[in-house]
Amino acid sequence: MNIIYVIEDYSENGGVERIVSDKANTLSTQYHHNVTLISVYRDNRKEQFKLDDGINLIHLDVPFAKRTTNSIIRLISRLYTIFIAILRLNKVIKGLHPDIIFFTTTLGAILLPFCHTKARKIYESHLARKFNPFNKLFFLTELSAERIVCLTSGDAKEYKYAKRVDIIPNYINDIKSHVEDYSVKKAIAVGRLEYQKGFDILIDCWKEIAKRYPDWKLDIYGEGSCREELQRQINSLQLVDKVKLCGRNNNIIEIYPQYSLHFMTSRYEGLPMTLIEAQACGLSSVVFDYQYGASDIVSNGHNGLIIEQGNHKLFIEAAMKMMSFKELRKEYGTNAISISKQYYRENIINKWIQIINN
Repeated sequence: MNIIYVIEDYSENGGVERIVSDKANTLSTQYHHNVTLISVYRDNRKEQFKLDDGINLIHLDVPFAKRTTNSIIRLISRLYTIFIAILRLNKVIKGLHPDIIFFTTTLGAILLPFCHTKARKIYESHLARKFNPFNKLFFLTELSAERIVCLTSGDAKEYKYAKRVDIIPNYINDIKSHVEDYSVKKAIAVGRLEYQKGFDILIDCWKEIAKRYPDWKLDIYGEGSCREELQRQINSLQLVDKVKLCGRNNNIIEIYPQYSLHFMTSRYEGLPMTLIEAQACGLSSVVFDYQYGASDIVSNGHNGLIIEQGNHKLFIEAAMKMMSFKELRKEYGTNAISISKQYYRENIINKWIQIINN
């Protein structure tokens, strides 16, 4: 079968790019489909995720919209970018004769209704619609898509006019190493250094936590536009020797087992892969009950603690509770390993195969 994935910018080093590349590789090598990945934007950065030799990677080389404070110029630039993307995408698709096209990311949702093809068009929602700044434009996507595939049941409820909505979470590959020493006084948080991830909240909470547990360290892995701001916050709260911004690590699965506790203070999510991976490595998690995905993964008092969204006081208390008891971290971490197996590749990929076969 001839399958196309449309992605905004394949040079990004994010969860969407990682899962799309993995699915493309699996469909090509294991199931012998003809797979093409189309990256819309022009980006000179090196791709972070390797595609198998049998996969065709096509760059549309559409220029990014201008970043300016002038709202009129910004709107015109965005419309021009979308117009160019529509023209180039249709031209490429016409020559590929696909059977199925999977549209991913926000731009994919916008382009889907304007893609003229007999192929089945499916939209993959990787960011909860409720929190997508362009979600009002998704109405045409609902009407035009053969299916909408969401990561969580919460997001699925947002697509009231779609022909069909499926719920398929992202998957992880088999985990080879787990936490061995739950006495280690090191906590980890992972994600893009952006407002969405709420690392500013976590750092604020750590100011109080450090007073009671001065021998504990917090390492935050990731990069993003908020790095300098977060570092200033760490400096101003005099937490330089307590909290460290560690940058991006491409082998984060090998890093998790070096810690004994995981934190996540996101303001909102799609379905957080970092939480699933941390759990799979045997880390108990203290997380806010953000929309969506926290309660899908963490069962309060079993594999972690889930806290009312935005309640800093309760979060601090929960964090200190977990930091106080090594045995509790081990118990919850062991449960986390068991629960995370439902997100292994072999348990998820068959759901995609069923969609393709149907």
